Amino acid sequence: MKNLVVLFLSIISLTFTHLEAKELSPASKYLGTWTYECNEAPYPYHEGSIVITEKDNKTSVKVIFDDGDSATGSNVKIKEGKLSFEIWVEGNSVKTVLEQKGAKYIGKVNSPEGQMNLKLEKKSAN
Repeated sequence: MKNLVVLFLSIISLTFTHLEAKELSPASKYLGTWTYECNEAPYPYHEGSIVITEKDNKTSVKVIFDDGDSATGSNVKIKEGKLSFEIWVEGNSVKTVLEQKGAKYIGKVNSPEGQMNLKLEKKSAN
């Protein structure tokens, strides 16, 4: 009986340890598919989707523009609660920094045309 209780408690402990480790991932609050809006950007870059995934503790970002073209993020970092990444659009580097504001994420996009505002809303979880 003691062995059964110890086994049961071990299983519960391992389960909670695994769940806590998963919740502590800095990227966890960003993961999923988001719709974005950047009103200052020209078509087709003003609206689209951003897909944020994590595999082997590495965060990946893919931006899908309104016309169906896409760009893969590089230099993806999460620091001090902010997600930053860079994409290349028409031969130009576009840097983005996002942070949580309530249920949404807001950010700034630095492009050759200047700084623009970006808003994200959750579309689905991955």
